[in-house]
Amino acid sequence: MAKNENLFYQNKEEQLILKYRELSSKLPSYANNFLQSKELITKYSTLIAYAYDLMTFFEFLQRNNPTCKNVQISEIQPEILGQLTDDDILEYQRYLRLSVSDTDNGKDRIMNENKAIARKMTPLRGLYDSLVRKQYVKTNVAKLVPMPKIKDPKVIKRLDNSPENNEIIRLLDGIENLKTLPITEKQRKFLQKTYERDKAIINLLLGTGIRVSECQGLDVSDIDFSMKCLNIKRKGGFYDRVYFNEIVEHHLKEYLEQERQTYLSDNMAPADRTALFLSNKSKRMSVDALEQLVEKYTLMILGKKFSPHKLRATYGTVLYQKTGDIRLTADVLGHTSVTTTSKHYAAQTEQNKRKAGEIDFT
Repeated sequence: MAKNENLFYQNKEEQLILKYRELSSKLPSYANNFLQSKELITKYSTLIAYAYDLMTFFEFLQRNNPTCKNVQISEIQPEILGQLTDDDILEYQRYLRLSVSDTDNGKDRIMNENKAIARKMTPLRGLYDSLVRKQYVKTNVAKLVPMPKIKDPKVIKRLDNSPENNEIIRLLDGIENLKTLPITEKQRKFLQKTYERDKAIINLLLGTGIRVSECQGLDVSDIDFSMKCLNIKRKGGFYDRVYFNEIVEHHLKEYLEQERQTYLSDNMAPADRTALFLSNKSKRMSVDALEQLVEKYTLMILGKKFSPHKLRATYGTVLYQKTGDIRLTADVLGHTSVTTTSKHYAAQTEQNKRKAGEIDFT
């Protein structure tokens, strides 16, 4: 769905481009050219990660390859990469597992799990492919080394929605009844200042399953009450329409009509003034602030912290349980692949099968 880019996303994209260009300029020209070839098909946030990962590889060469000891990273020639063997790449993977470097504060240790090592190998393999095509090197030695084995993702922790302990109802009831929360009067008075905003945020996250970053990017103009939907920018950079129920509608209207104006100030930046959710400092709420808000309320009401991602997982689970439609669940959550949805949500079917096995039929 086409939509004019709001100021928040324009500024964010500009900052990402500038950061990417700053990082890539420090790499050798052939590595920079490889990243540039990806610009029209890859998000800038991903290109920044690739630039960091390639920088890590060249830093490894500086520290461990005698030819590169006194050479600046930007001056490391492609012929050096052509001289490396699969044993050198294995040594790089071991380096990634635990690298130690000297800093002003002592030794700096960086530990990487298999998933992180595999991710860092991806741009290196791509760089070698580019060098092979341009005949700088003969072989992609990075592909001669097996990728680290990655375990299947764990089942995402969700709020319990069982009849005997429905944490969804407990959370929503708890935030609706501020007077009943087991907190001090001082804490209660503090929460009252942002009460309508906080209720709107938690009901929106739990009632639509949108990502916390998508919530952060919302402008007031993104709400269409006549259609009961939001226009949001998805993780993949495309715009999507997400529908909400009457409960979410009620809390959004309460916040907009009763409280949002109290966050406004005369010297606000234009990208903040249009934001749906604002902080006490008249700024668009950050992802960190939204995460802390959710964790604060879930800890107060449920006795344990839940992140916005767990609220999203809860929404996805309930949606799949009620519809049994994995494709619908994927569409609503904004997953580009049904496989992603299946890994996390269709697994609930196996949990239900286990429960069936526990029934006593005697």
